[in-house]
Amino acid sequence: MLFKRCFAFLVICCCLLLPTGAIVASAQERRAEGFRRYEGKYIELLTDLPDRADVNVELEQLPKAFDAAMPLWCKYFGVELAEVEDWRASACIMLEKGRFREAGLIPAGVPEFPYGFQYYDQLFVSEQPSAYYRRHLLIHEGTHWFMSHHFGANAPPWIMEGMAEWFGTHRWNLETQQLDLSIIPTDKTLVPYWGRVRKIREQLEAGTAPSLEDIMQYDNTAHLSVDAYAWSWAAVVFMVNHPDTKEAFSEVLQQPMRPDMTQTRWLFEKLKARWSSIREQWNAFTSDLDYGWSPQGGMLTISNNPTKLVGSSTPITIHSDRSWQASNVYAAAGNKIRIRATGSYEVAQLPKPWICFADGVTLEYYRGQPLGRLMLAISTPRNKPVATQQITIMPLATEAVVEMPQTGELHFRVNEASLEIGDNQGQLTVQIELLEK
Repeated sequence: MLFKRCFAFLVICCCLLLPTGAIVASAQERRAEGFRRYEGKYIELLTDLPDRADVNVELEQLPKAFDAAMPLWCKYFGVELAEVEDWRASACIMLEKGRFREAGLIPAGVPEFPYGFQYYDQLFVSEQPSAYYRRHLLIHEGTHWFMSHHFGANAPPWIMEGMAEWFGTHRWNLETQQLDLSIIPTDKTLVPYWGRVRKIREQLEAGTAPSLEDIMQYDNTAHLSVDAYAWSWAAVVFMVNHPDTKEAFSEVLQQPMRPDMTQTRWLFEKLKARWSSIREQWNAFTSDLDYGWSPQGGMLTISNNPTKLVGSSTPITIHSDRSWQASNVYAAAGNKIRIRATGSYEVAQLPKPWICFADGVTLEYYRGQPLGRLMLAISTPRNKPVATQQITIMPLATEAVVEMPQTGELHFRVNEASLEIGDNQGQLTVQIELLEK
């Protein structure tokens, strides 16, 4: 739902008292006069959009995309496809919402909403400025519909909205009818008017991003703001992918759903031994998050018991095809340290590999630094909730002297987008030396 949602247990139970079957179908057919209809196996779609060739092609694809989502939802939630054989939703794609209200197609219990809403087996989507975002909202609301059917109740808002956004972010191939859900778009032009990454980056840069705890405590009014959808999506992407959280989050989705804080509290208790590190790992994730982000190269993970730097560290191998790699070494705030890097590696395989050293190659830049340059991140576990903020990142070279701005573990990677880092080849060796305490 891209608006306020509050399905208490009583409301869920009340759905059993609603008229069903032929009575509802007959009533809907009478009310649907004057609207165009598109049919799929699992959905019937009504719309008042203009009867125009280009629009019709887009509308014809919506039931096909929705039907393609069903086996993907089933696979993720462990539901046999045969169990959903009789499940069917109705959807209204609305240019003029008032027409649907006047026709009785929007029940009185549905409040005003700017984007989309799910009400039992009925899905409502306001017309959007792009075919992608229209389809995104239908899959978003369809995710709510599937989860409410499967679980019989709703989870806390950050989980319900985050999961719907995660599934809703998709790729649809018109020619092959292939649907991919839960993608990280490689370019904003592929997901016009979605804008979640932009929202996150803007708030990080402005210093107004909510803490992870703030997101996990969103109430039923938080998602009146589009910002809350961006952060709920990011929280789910993090929980699903980070090695410290993905197992516990998977267990949450196997429990009975409740719309209160029960599951959030359970998750926190499960992870509380690592929570101070998780806060900083979340900061590292959001610092990296961008179009084309991928977990395949790994995510920054803080060592359980890093060793304090005394003298010189043992040589540390840094792989050029991975994201942040922990050194298992920490230094104190104010320490001056020397970092030396040796070795060469290949970056940017096309049109041909570029041989690179720790200084990087200035033929191309990523986030203001030469491609392939050795980068340092300093991670400091956070014992108290803090606003989401970018972690401390510094550019290095074959040799650099750094004054530690804070006490923390040292992590290294080469400077390249996570989408492209995986084809790099080679490694370098890093040596850390304490100069002054």
